[in-house]
Amino acid sequence: MDKLVIFGTRAYAEIAHYYFLRQSPYEVVAFTADEEYIDESTYCGLPVVPFNEIQRNHSPQEHDMFVAVGHQELNKQRESKAEEAEANGYRLASFISPKADVADDLRVGPNSMVMEYSVIQPFVEIGRNSVIWSATRMGFHARVGNHCWVVSALFGERVFIGDHSFVGLNATIAPKVNIGKANVIGAGTLILKDTQDNQVYRERTSELSKVPSHQLRKF
Repeated sequence: MDKLVIFGTRAYAEIAHYYFLRQSPYEVVAFTADEEYIDESTYCGLPVVPFNEIQRNHSPQEHDMFVAVGHQELNKQRESKAEEAEANGYRLASFISPKADVADDLRVGPNSMVMEYSVIQPFVEIGRNSVIWSATRMGFHARVGNHCWVVSALFGERVFIGDHSFVGLNATIAPKVNIGKANVIGAGTLILKDTQDNQVYRERTSELSKVPSHQLRKF
């Protein structure tokens, strides 16, 4: 069984640990983080080793690494640490949930994750260091770039997502639409045409009713 070290000690690292522990051939043996961000000596029952010391007892010759850092700065923090891990000789692991419905030709880059109940049709490519949250649906020939984060969204066929983009919960992107680099597509947003780099799209939130709930007669 291959051994795995997870970089991170926050929510995404906990999720990564859960999946790799239960649904992968890896044995998770330790966590690591930059020393100034380490609060406890253990996390999820495993030791937390400062990143600048990890190679002493968890060598890249015997361990792979998964960088579980969130989407801060449009995924650039995770990108930086993934590159640093590779520079130190670690092979970056990826994860595709066995509960995801994916075509057998799906291509996934290093340090990427596809969570459960995602439906991914044939001829799809997901770049390096990208996260596909549960229940995402992707049509034929869709492509997700590098360093992206997609949360339970719906993509039509031949959709392209540019590098460093974030696509929020239940966002819908119409077929053959290209999303530019470093886009933020908010929850519930509908995108029907191509976007440019560095754009932000937000769906309007529901308005608060002036009538309190206890005064609703027909509910």
